[in-house]
Amino acid sequence: MLNEKLLKVQNLEIESIRLGTKINDLEKEKRELLSKLAEVERKIESAADKLREKEKELSELKNFIEYKKLRIEELEKQKESAKSREEFKKVLRAIAKNEDEVIKAKQKLTMVEAEVEALKDAYRKVKEQFSPEIQKLKEEIEEISSEVEILKRKKEKLLKEIEDLKSSMEPSEIEKFEQLKSKFNGLVFSDISSGACEGCGMTYSPAEYRELIKNLTPGKSKCPYCGRFIYSKKLVKA
Repeated sequence: MLNEKLLKVQNLEIESIRLGTKINDLEKEKRELLSKLAEVERKIESAADKLREKEKELSELKNFIEYKKLRIEELEKQKESAKSREEFKKVLRAIAKNEDEVIKAKQKLTMVEAEVEALKDAYRKVKEQFSPEIQKLKEEIEEISSEVEILKRKKEKLLKEIEDLKSSMEPSEIEKFEQLKSKFNGLVFSDISSGACEGCGMTYSPAEYRELIKNLTPGKSKCPYCGRFIYSKKLVKA
């Protein structure tokens, strides 16, 4: 008779391989989505970096102007207490120099403030443009992650079932089965209920098929073309 436990092992192993392939495909898709997400997020981060850099420049300019104003106040006090005409002129020159620096800094400040506003607007537009795409990508990644976890649990359950089945069988049976698996590329028992060998794909002639079914002895009958053990799902349930 056909060893139904071994057939069950074969079917479970095939299903496990199918699940593994599906998991690998999903994980590849997830990696691609993560890469795309990172690329989109970099666009937003790039706009944010430019804005932060310009805001830093603006802050430094404001601090510079405040520092120069304080310096001018100090120089004004020094001017009042100058002990000589030469010292007085020196302080006046220093005041003029600092005032000139303040004027130039304020002119630059106006320009930088305009640049900051432009970059704020650009950053806002980039966020508005890409935020929906980011949200969609994150949702897709989350869905794939959930599906992968479900499939992994299914695969673990299958592997446990396979292990339990094998442990209930004679080691010699398992050893022979593993040898045949290597020979027949994982498919030892081949269903012929469709009129063709599931293993090698050879379609039998009507007369040939009738003869095979008539003399079918599961676990003994073999495909005349590939040598796999044959059975019919219509006659045997694994």
